[in-house]
Amino acid sequence: MKIRVKELTTIGPTIHSAFSALPFQRDEGSGSTLLKPVLAYQSPSCIKIVGNIHSFIQAQDRKQPTVPAYLIEDSESTLELLQLIIEYYHPMSLMDKALLTRAALDLGLPRSAFAESLLPLLELAPREKLIDQVLYLLDLPLQLQTFIVDKELSLKRALIFQRAEPHLDWVTRFIDNLKIGINMTAEIIQNIWELASLDDVDFKSKAVELGLWEMADTVYDDNRLAVMEIRQKINAARYPTLTKAGEDLADELASVELPAKVRVKWDPQFEEQGLNIAFHARNEDELDAVLEKLATNKFKNLFKKI
Repeated sequence: MKIRVKELTTIGPTIHSAFSALPFQRDEGSGSTLLKPVLAYQSPSCIKIVGNIHSFIQAQDRKQPTVPAYLIEDSESTLELLQLIIEYYHPMSLMDKALLTRAALDLGLPRSAFAESLLPLLELAPREKLIDQVLYLLDLPLQLQTFIVDKELSLKRALIFQRAEPHLDWVTRFIDNLKIGINMTAEIIQNIWELASLDDVDFKSKAVELGLWEMADTVYDDNRLAVMEIRQKINAARYPTLTKAGEDLADELASVELPAKVRVKWDPQFEEQGLNIAFHARNEDELDAVLEKLATNKFKNLFKKI
C-alpha cells in the first residue's frame, strides 16, 4: 500500500457513500481549520473520500479550494482498505463499529473474512454471530444510539439496554439521579425484562410492580442505600422463598438479643453456609457477655437455618 500526503481539490473528487455516515458523532462546527486530513482512495476511475467525509463537505461549503489529505494510491484489497480506515478512526465508538460493519458488507466483503480479520481490530471477538448483533444497533432509535455512544457502552451492555428501548428517558433518569453506574443499571434492566417475560407483562408494568419505576426520581443521600433497596426488591421478586427465609432468620437473630456491638451477616442467597460474626469488646466483661450469648442454644440453632 502506498500513501502520501497532498492537497486535494474540493471540486473533482467524488464521495464514497459507503463511509459517509462515519463518524457517528461529529463536530459540525464551521471553523476553517480541519483538525485531521481527510482520507482518500485513488480508485481506477476517480479519487474517493473514505475518511472524514463531513470535513470535506464543510470545506466545499466554505468554497475552500483544497484540503489536506492522506491519499491511498495503491491498495491490494478491500480488506486492506478497511483495515486502514479502522486505524484512521481509532478509537471507534460502538456505533462507528456498526457503521463500518455495514459498509464492509455493502462492499462485498465475506462475513467470514470480516469476522476473522476485522472484528479483532474492532476489539470484538472473531465470531460471525456478532456481526448481526452489531448491525442490529443500526436499527435502534437515534436517541438510544446516542445513549450508547455517550455512555461508552460495550456491545453486551448495549444489547441489554435495548430491552428498555421504549423507556430510555426513565433509564437516563435512573442513572443520573441515583448515580448507580452503567453495570448496575444494566443489571436492573435485565432483571425487570426477565421477570416481565416470565409473567407475560410489559416492561414498565413490571418495573412499577417491583417498586422500581418511581425510584428513577427519588433522591438518595447515599447511593449505596439505593443499591441495597433495589436488590432487595429484585430478590424479593426473583427468590420469594429465600426472601422469606432471610426474614425468618433476621427475626430469630433479633430474639437472641445480642449486645449492640455484635454484627451478624449471612449470604442472602444461602449459597454459602455459615454466619459472619464481628464484634468489639473493650474489656473482659464485655467479651464474656458476648461469648455467653453466642454459646446459647438459641443462637446455635440459627446455624440450622443456613
